[in-house]
Amino acid sequence: MKMVTRALLAAGLITATMTRLRPFETPFGVGEVLLLLFILVVLPGWLQGALRHRLAAKPWQHVSLVGCYAALFLVLMVGCWQGNQSGLNPYAGSVRDMLAYAFCFLVSAGIVVNSDGPGDVARTLRDLTWVGLSVSAIIWIWAIAFGALGEFNLWYGGYGVRFTGLAINPNQNALLLVSLPFLLFFLLRTSAAGLWERRFGIAVGAVGLAAGWSTGSAALRFIWIALIPMMIMAGMFFHSELQRARRDYALTVGLGAMLIFLSSESMVSRVHYLFDDVLPGTGTMNAEQMMLTGGAGWTDRLTLWENAWVVLQGSPVFGYGPGALSGMSGPFGGSEAHNSLLDWMMATGFLGGVVLTALVSVVLWRSARQGNIELFFALLALWAFSMAHHVLRHPWMWAMLTLLAVHAGGVYSRKSRAGSTRNDAKADGTCAG
Repeated sequence: MKMVTRALLAAGLITATMTRLRPFETPFGVGEVLLLLFILVVLPGWLQGALRHRLAAKPWQHVSLVGCYAALFLVLMVGCWQGNQSGLNPYAGSVRDMLAYAFCFLVSAGIVVNSDGPGDVARTLRDLTWVGLSVSAIIWIWAIAFGALGEFNLWYGGYGVRFTGLAINPNQNALLLVSLPFLLFFLLRTSAAGLWERRFGIAVGAVGLAAGWSTGSAALRFIWIALIPMMIMAGMFFHSELQRARRDYALTVGLGAMLIFLSSESMVSRVHYLFDDVLPGTGTMNAEQMMLTGGAGWTDRLTLWENAWVVLQGSPVFGYGPGALSGMSGPFGGSEAHNSLLDWMMATGFLGGVVLTALVSVVLWRSARQGNIELFFALLALWAFSMAHHVLRHPWMWAMLTLLAVHAGGVYSRKSRAGSTRNDAKADGTCAG
């Protein structure tokens, strides 16, 4: 993947989570424009037949991935037709989501076509990790100091004040950050970074952890508490050259935990006088917006999930197409299930659910088999987060799944043909042996 397309992809995916940058409450903002440019950069090759020729030179797993996405969209179209025919989900209620899914699949196909092996994917993951953590860290520090950025209040009130950054919903911010700590460990292990680059990574990673925790997402907090220690311990069994990476990562987690503590409600209230009296020019306009200990209260998700199953039973094979088909009072009540798999199965039936789950499972299995335990946990964290939120219409979700699938497929096919040397493995993050 060329530097231009990689930059467009990274900038587009990250800014696509900044939903406040969408004008007039439209579903198309700065991030989507950048991703559209990414698609247009590779579109001429597609129109000239380059897609067919380039895919012919790709590992068969990559060709299968594009075919899998085409099959998923086809099932989605059948479900959409079924919903319209039944009168339970007319086209008018599903066309917006259909366009969102089509856009996500186009971006994903562009990633497959333009990725030149696991090493190239590793560079793209590096860009996404560094840019994502750096942008989040800058916005979080600004939010601590000033509370708002122009007309944008960087904190979300409700169940407790939560860091939302430039997203409308703090969970959109959490979606961006939930897998980045695991990707950071991957970079610390595989990159030949110098001292100052490692220090920069430690500092940015620590602030990124604090920013993610400050979103107040209960799903993100549970995932990090459960999976980060598991990843560090699992790495001891998969890799023998992790001493420096484990030390740097432990320092990152420790500094992040310290920042979380220092930005908590009790600590902020103690130094409140410093912001208001001593340094009024740098203090937040509303100090109460800095109380970060409030978490996201779980709503009636169980009720939504139960009603989603009722919807699914009406059309178990193909579903009813995308839309808000669950509800608090009963099925087809105008609410999402807040569970990506259930929302997806209401749209595509068990057929689409089985295909998507199988795809995620294969990528997880291959990542673990290669020894890329950090990428395994990065996808596991993203998938676990999606079980508490409907995130499949976000390009970030599909792009991360695609990148990890291309990385796993490329390494797996190379190993299955001739095996890999230790130097090759180190270049793309695998464990030779």
